Amino acid sequence: MRYLILLMISTILVFGAHEKRGQRYYLKRCSSCHGTGKMWGNVATQEEWKDFLSKDVAELKSFHTKNPKVVEYLNSSEFKKEKNRMTRFLQEFASDSESIPSCNN
Repeated sequence: MRYLILLMISTILVFGAHEKRGQRYYLKRCSSCHGTGKMWGNVATQEEWKDFLSKDVAELKSFHTKNPKVVEYLNSSEFKKEKNRMTRFLQEFASDSESIPSCNN
């Protein structure tokens, strides 16, 4: 029983860590144009964020054609490392998520 409880707690902490790291990535790369993720996250559902940030992110690139630095970042290996965590962060505040942003998040 203790093992099960420890496993559940560690799983929750790991997923929370992914979201926090995703938030840092988002704030560093996206917030100057798109504002906080808590505001921007609710423009799509969890599934839409997953689709939007999956594979080659062609749709995301098409929205940023006027900003070559963003397209360069989206083509980088750095983005490939960061996009899963960023996706989890945006899904946390998606329109169909049960998370409600608080003042201290």
